[in-house]
Amino acid sequence: MTITLTGFMGCGKSSVGRALAALLSCSFVDLDEYIETREGRSIPDIFKSEGEAGFRQIERDALGEVTACRPGGQDNCHHGPDAAGREEMLVLSLGGGTLTTPECLELVRARTLCIYLRASTDTLVSNLEKDFERRPMLNGFMKEENTGTSADTGKLRLRIEQLMGQRASIYENAAIHITDIDGKSIGDIAQEIACRLKDLSSKQENRKTGNTRRNTVWDPLRKKEIMLTPEEAVRQWCIRELLHGQMKVPMHMMMSETGFRLGDKLFRADILIYDREAGPLAVVECKRPETRLDRNVLEQTIRYNMALSVKYIIITNGTRTVILRKTREGYLPEQSAPEYEEMLK
Repeated sequence: MTITLTGFMGCGKSSVGRALAALLSCSFVDLDEYIETREGRSIPDIFKSEGEAGFRQIERDALGEVTACRPGGQDNCHHGPDAAGREEMLVLSLGGGTLTTPECLELVRARTLCIYLRASTDTLVSNLEKDFERRPMLNGFMKEENTGTSADTGKLRLRIEQLMGQRASIYENAAIHITDIDGKSIGDIAQEIACRLKDLSSKQENRKTGNTRRNTVWDPLRKKEIMLTPEEAVRQWCIRELLHGQMKVPMHMMMSETGFRLGDKLFRADILIYDREAGPLAVVECKRPETRLDRNVLEQTIRYNMALSVKYIIITNGTRTVILRKTREGYLPEQSAPEYEEMLK
C-alpha cells in the first residue's frame, strides 16, 4: 500500500512523510528527490532547460515508476511484497504541483491512499518567505525587483493565493483525508495521519472478514464513513457526478447533509452548492432510487426550496436527474447540466 502526501509547497510533506514512515516502520520516498536522482540534475535545472511542461512529463513518468514498482527492476522496488508475502507499505511525498497533471491525479487516485496536508496562507507565507528561491513556481514570480522588504512578502502571498486558487480543489478531490497543519508539530501531524490510516485499515479488514454489522461509505464532503442507506447511495453517486461529471463543481464549494438558517427558518439540504461569496447557489435533493420524479415530487421540492430563492434546484433518484433554473416565470427545467462556472453567471 502506498500513502501519498499532497499539499502546497511549504506545508511539510517531506518532513511529515519521513516522520510518518518512521511511525509505520516503512520506506519513504520524496518524489522531487527521486526525480533529481533519476535525472542527475536539480529541479530548478530541469525547469530551466525543459520548462514546466517538460518537468511535468518527467514527473509523471517518475510517479508511474514509483507507484508501479518498476523503476529498473525489482531491486529498485519500494513497496513490493515482504518476506511473508505481504504488501510492503510506502510513504510518498508528492510535489506541490504533481496533481495538476491529470495523468498524475489518476495514478494517485488509482494506486494510492492520498492525504492532503492543508495549511493557511499565513502558514505558507511564513514557511516559504525564506525558502522560495529553489522553488521554480515561486522564484520566477518573485525574483523581479526582490528587495527583501515587506512588499516582497505581499508579492509572495499573492502568488500563493493565485496557485492555491487553482490547486485547492484538486488536493481535496484526490484526498481520502485532510489534515490541517496550522499550529501543529511534525510529530503531531504524522501521529494524526497514522491514527487515521489505522482506522481505515480496520474498517477495510472488517469488510473483508465480514466482521461488520453495517455497510458504510466514505463521504468526501463530510470526510467520514457514513452508513450506506439507499438514499446515501444516491447522494454519493450524485457527489461523484457533481465533482467529476459535466458540472465540475469544486469540492470546497459543496456541503452534504447540512442544516442552515435563512431568517427565522431552518433548512436542511442533501447537498448544498455555494457561490464564490459563500451564498447558496443550488440545492440538491436526493431521493430513494424507487421514488418517481413525477410532477408532485417536483412541485413539492420547489415549494420547499422557494424560500431560499436559490438559482438552481437539482432533484435526482440516481437514475433520473432534473435540473431547474430560476427564471422570471419560475423554476424551469434545464435541457443539459450546466458547468459550475456557467451557473455563476
